[in-house]
Amino acid sequence: METRGVWITTTDSKVLNSRQNIAAAMDFLAQTGFNVVFPVIWNNAFTLYPSKVMQDNFGVEIDPRYSDRDPLAEMVIEARRVGLAVIPWFEYGFASSYNQNGGHILAKKPDWAARDSSGNLVKKNSFEWMNALDSEVQEFLLNLVLEVVKNYDISGIQGDDRMPALPSVAGYDRRTSDRYFQQFFQNPPQNPKDPQWLQWRADILTDFLTRLYQEVINIKPELLISLAPSPHGWALQEYLQDPKAWSDRGLVDMIHPQLYRRDFFSYKQLVDSLVAQQFTAEQLPTLMPGILLKVGGYRISADYLLQAIAYNRFCGIQGEVFFFYEGLREDNDALAKALRSGPYAQPAPFNPSQLKQLGFTSRRIGGKYSYIDTTGKSVSQPQFDWVDSFNSGLARVKMGYKWSYIDKTGKLVSRFQFDSAKPVQEELALIKIDNKYGYLDTKGNLLILLRVDDAESFSEGYAPVKIDGKWGYIDKTWNLKIPYQFDSADSFSGGMARIGVGGKYGYIDTTGKLVMLPQFEDAKAFSEELAAVKIAGKWEYIDKTGQVVILPQFEDAESFLEGLAAVKIAGKWGYINKTGKLVIPTEFDNAQPFSQGLALVNIGGSWRSSGENGEWSFSGGKWGYIRNVLS
Repeated sequence: METRGVWITTTDSKVLNSRQNIAAAMDFLAQTGFNVVFPVIWNNAFTLYPSKVMQDNFGVEIDPRYSDRDPLAEMVIEARRVGLAVIPWFEYGFASSYNQNGGHILAKKPDWAARDSSGNLVKKNSFEWMNALDSEVQEFLLNLVLEVVKNYDISGIQGDDRMPALPSVAGYDRRTSDRYFQQFFQNPPQNPKDPQWLQWRADILTDFLTRLYQEVINIKPELLISLAPSPHGWALQEYLQDPKAWSDRGLVDMIHPQLYRRDFFSYKQLVDSLVAQQFTAEQLPTLMPGILLKVGGYRISADYLLQAIAYNRFCGIQGEVFFFYEGLREDNDALAKALRSGPYAQPAPFNPSQLKQLGFTSRRIGGKYSYIDTTGKSVSQPQFDWVDSFNSGLARVKMGYKWSYIDKTGKLVSRFQFDSAKPVQEELALIKIDNKYGYLDTKGNLLILLRVDDAESFSEGYAPVKIDGKWGYIDKTWNLKIPYQFDSADSFSGGMARIGVGGKYGYIDTTGKLVMLPQFEDAKAFSEELAAVKIAGKWEYIDKTGQVVILPQFEDAESFLEGLAAVKIAGKWGYINKTGKLVIPTEFDNAQPFSQGLALVNIGGSWRSSGENGEWSFSGGKWGYIRNVLS
């Protein structure tokens, strides 16, 4: 599927001036091979549709130029007639006016004004701004979006470099300053681009987008969330936009960075940067760059236009959106003719459901995770895609593609920034960012990032780390305590750690001394003074001196917990005690360790290979809990 989109503006365009003009434009776009249009519906602090939200708040139902019409309804009808999807564009976003000192919105709601460090109304590139960090302002804009979602047969909604956005010089109003002080016990820095201050405000806007995404899909799960920010990096520094975080958290179904460059080489550099640094292979299908066709006296050449599209496809980018419609019509439709005879010659139906399937909507409109206390009372209902149990006061949570941690109040102690995250052990959690491993404390402080090949969690004061294909152990001062020498290494348990050398397994103590030479075909960690090891194809149990305590007889075996260990005999799992006696019959297809007197078991399920990489997963059957017979 390709996305072939174009923005419809009110500036330098007459398309929206009449339904006849709209119909003619839709005919033209369909004939040119386009499949989606992005018409402006929020411009100069007026809507291009009858708005109850605007009527209730400001006594103005619609832009006075369209007082006897509904341009959005007309656009939907005419676009649908020729097979074009419609995604309304909230162009002004959090901007209140253009060279009007805040316009009619801030005249009535002065407390909504964005303020710089001198207390002045924020103005950037002639646009005056509402305070996008303010909850009332956010509620107003969210309600504008939701009334369009509820009332029109559209395919999605779109924000741009003004939604969610705010010039980085803003945020110095009293409410925002007090909010910052409550968290950091200091006033906002005078430098508006102080890294912490910059990211803190950007995260508030990302939180707004999180809420917008959820509210939209709660009403119409099939709608696309489309955003057209400035290029990453510059967007964050200048407008507090964090497009990478939006993609990482799964908050955008289509993203159109405005790559408005006037030569192909500059455009190519930006595309290369996006593909290499911002978008993973999983995220790339959401990328459809914005390409500048026309502004003022500039118009892109046909050669540059065709080069840009060809390079997009070469990079695996399946679409683009053009700014703006009138550029296609200049010089006797020259650019449209180039598209019709070239890359857009064959029709490409627009398929929103295909884009939605790539995202996270399906898991966000079903059941929600919740935490309960020991009485069964619900104590927290976090809105995340995945959550884990608490360890040392923190629980892992996942949003989109990234991980973070929450405390028992449900508050995030860190940003969603980790590519992987392990449960907290010994007050530290192992995390990974790009190709670096690190450890997070229970206050959310990132203590260290190590450029190592692999790492494991701390246990008994040590953590296994891997460099250049060999494993060793570090302590909590990050010093190497046991040299890199093992092919594999596990965390310590009961003063012993399993290590692997040359395809065999043995055990070391916390000094690094080999307690048992690598001699086993496989081995498990010591637990409750015993470890399961494999010799000649059968599993047995040994003590810390290496003596066999339970003879080799099992097809598979797990560690002891609460006095029992799961073992596999003749294809089924049961449980033995420490004398080797089978105390729970082998009748299960999966058997988990005991915890607090209960063990999770399965009957009827099986391990199956799934996915292109051949990963194995256990599925099917029925799950239930059994009680510990020793309790």
